[in-house]
Order: sequence, then C-alpha cells, then structure tokens
Amino acid sequence: MCMFCDIVKRQQVAYVVDETEKTMTILDIEPANEGHVLIIPKIHVDSIVNLPDAYVQEITSVTRRIIKAFTTVYHASGYGIMQNGGANCDFGHFHLHVFPRYEDDSYDWLYPEGIKEVSEAVVAKLKDAL
Repeated sequence: MCMFCDIVKRQQVAYVVDETEKTMTILDIEPANEGHVLIIPKIHVDSIVNLPDAYVQEITSVTRRIIKAFTTVYHASGYGIMQNGGANCDFGHFHLHVFPRYEDDSYDWLYPEGIKEVSEAVVAKLKDAL
C-alpha cells in the first residue's frame, strides 16, 4: 500500500498544513528547514508526466501560497523546490518538496562526479524531442 495514499485517506497520521480538492500539503518528517512541506496529489501517480494538467496547475498554485507563507512566517530569504520522478520517486507517489531557504542554512545540492556536456548538440536533442 502507498503511504501517501493512506495519508490522503486519513488512514495514516500526518501534519496537514493545507488541503484542496486535488492536493494535500503535509510537513516533511525529515525537513531541510522548519516548515519544509510535501505537496501530494490525491491521486496515485509516480511522475509529473502522468499527472493530469489540472493537478499540475493546482500544485503550482498551492506552491505559490506556501512560499508566500514562508515569507510571512519565517521571513525566509528564498525557497527550494525539489521533486524526483519515475524510478527516482521515493515511495512511488508523486510529491513536491517545498522548503524555506536562508543565506547560511548549509543546504546544498550534490551533483554526481564526471563531465556533463553543455552544447548546441544537447539543445538540438532536446528541441527534437519537444
């Protein structure tokens, strides 16, 4: 069974910050900073690619509201948004991490070692796929 589906059905306890027709926003239990939330759709999908447009739009709207709340509550100087999809989706249920950021919060992205190409060839491959 899916932990996030259980949370949406109120079969598992979570700290609910916000709820809309299509989403539930809960506190992350391992926060990067206080106020770190997960915005989860009320349908089970593992990727934004499989998420209906109406859900993407609602998640975007909720994200903006949460970021405004970070400014009010925490006087955050910035914010982070993170999502891993498909095979990299923890728990197999799409969820968007949104968290307040501060100048000296020590949070950092970790990149894999190795050279990554940045060129017109990369642009061309992506444009062809679009």
